[in-house]
Amino acid sequence: MKKTLHLLLPLLALLLSGMALVAHASGGNKPETGSVLDRVFGSKVDNSKLDAAQARAEKRKHYEMAPAAPAAQSEASAFAKSEGCMGCHVASDRHTMHANPAVVLGCTDCHGGNASITRPQGTDYKLKGVEAYRDAMMAAHILPKNEKFWGWPSSASPKGSYTKLNQESPSFIRFINPGDLRVARESCGACHLEIIQASERSLMATSAMLWGGAAYNNGILPF
Repeated sequence: MKKTLHLLLPLLALLLSGMALVAHASGGNKPETGSVLDRVFGSKVDNSKLDAAQARAEKRKHYEMAPAAPAAQSEASAFAKSEGCMGCHVASDRHTMHANPAVVLGCTDCHGGNASITRPQGTDYKLKGVEAYRDAMMAAHILPKNEKFWGWPSSASPKGSYTKLNQESPSFIRFINPGDLRVARESCGACHLEIIQASERSLMATSAMLWGGAAYNNGILPF
């Protein structure tokens, strides 16, 4: 123990001396001014650009679950829930993805998101007004928490996502797949609740047959 203290005390004294020299060189007790970025890079950062970037980032952080899809509504109500979406999503088979015209639903009834956001005029995904286009997309879509894994802003699902969706918000799960059993009651339950309940109890959902089948095929159980 004494030998350890003999080794540590000179090191501690050296550390304290170094801290005193740094404090003296920086002006003693004079407080530091400017942001961390200013002190690191030695130049004034354009706060307006930082504020704009922060504002855009804040738009990503909406994970509110949309109200449950209704069993019935007017055509006008359904259109209001699709109007902003159709500015970009123009090539779809049907706006509700239901072949029966009696089903009156808007985009956000099933997927969630914000249909009041419209595509800025004269903007494009890759060529013109890309920043304004992306800002509108961020405000309209439910974004993933792990943007890198999901490859945002690409809408392609990554390979082998497996349990990654368990780390995302239910609103994002609903946004990309309203039929996922974790959110299907909200998106589809008004009309298809019995089917959802049966699916939740099915062997394909519970994997109950996996253990029984493996046990039977490998002779673990006598029956």
